[in-house]
Amino acid sequence: MAADLAIEARGLGKRYRTYASPGARVMAGLTGGRRGAFRDLWALSGVDLALPRGAAYGVVGANGAGKSTLLKVLSGTTAPSAGAYRTAGRVAGLLELGAGFHPDFTARENVLLNGVLLGHPRRVVASRLDAILDFAELRDVADEPVRTYSTGMAMRLGFAAALGFEPEVLILDEVFAVGDQRFQKKCADRLLAERAAGRTILFCSHSLYDVRTLCDEALWLADGRVAASGPANVVTNRYAAWQDERAADADADDDLPARWPRIARVAVHDAKGRETSEVASGDSIEVRVDWTNGGDETLQLGVGFVRQDQVLCAALGTRFDGLALEGAGGTACLSLPRLALLAGTFRVVAYLFDEHGLHRYHERGAGRDLVVNNDTDEVGLVRLDHAWALEPRATRAGTAREDAA
Repeated sequence: MAADLAIEARGLGKRYRTYASPGARVMAGLTGGRRGAFRDLWALSGVDLALPRGAAYGVVGANGAGKSTLLKVLSGTTAPSAGAYRTAGRVAGLLELGAGFHPDFTARENVLLNGVLLGHPRRVVASRLDAILDFAELRDVADEPVRTYSTGMAMRLGFAAALGFEPEVLILDEVFAVGDQRFQKKCADRLLAERAAGRTILFCSHSLYDVRTLCDEALWLADGRVAASGPANVVTNRYAAWQDERAADADADDDLPARWPRIARVAVHDAKGRETSEVASGDSIEVRVDWTNGGDETLQLGVGFVRQDQVLCAALGTRFDGLALEGAGGTACLSLPRLALLAGTFRVVAYLFDEHGLHRYHERGAGRDLVVNNDTDEVGLVRLDHAWALEPRATRAGTAREDAA
């Protein structure tokens, strides 16, 4: 391993074996794997990684792409099935915050036990205990069993315990889900400080903004293999573009079961009834959704306006207005007499739900994004209906005369 590398992996792979039945698993165990129907699933395959000391490296990918598996292998939680890896220095893995804590032990006891199991001398753990509890903001309940803590409190304790012993390599999996917004900001500041102190960080997140902000380079995993690697902004942009393409592909209904409820078409029309993809803020528009239903289900329809950064800016649904879609199909027309959205580019998406508005049968976006123009200096996302009223303030002399009266 090169002296300047904190983590190095070559041809890393992780295989999981699935069996056709419990009996097949027993047979494989009794015969040393020679008998018993099974199938090999490779969660990781052929992953190479070279992470320099002091670098911050992001890992992105869809659910099931192998991100968490990679982090578990590199943190030593599970062994690889192929390839090899090496790490240099003390490694702290924040994979499942709070995992390993005994529910009947107090926070103080759990931190002591966790630190000793990680190989730190008991006196070192004891000397840092107060700082860990203070960071987790749990000093007042440090002697209460962890089972009495809320999920957020346990996660805060896990984060503080993992970072409390100055590891040289941090392996992090979605750690910004810790606690409330204020504590998340506190965690982000701590990670930036760790990075400034020269710690090596391997960071996995679905938030591309966090990856771009925290990391220098990134790795994109797809189906357990490396799809791209390089500068964080380049990799995350490629991944975001792939996500957009996949979302467009999801609109296709070729793989839906026969007679399945589906959306055939979504289009935006202007005040003159013409299909359009560009309007002005305040214009009257109509979203027309063609739908079909081969069964007898009662359906609900929703329409959302999604900004380019995947933020849902506004959504409307038939369920909220006491309506439902019945029959074999038709066209639902959503009229917006005065579009409240300010300038921006939005994807107009229709969603077809069951009668309770819970199960989503199908979704489809309009063929083109909707561009909203605005010729005023207004800022924000939407224009709210409003009215100003200015009331004169009574003078002090006037108030004195009223009091005298």
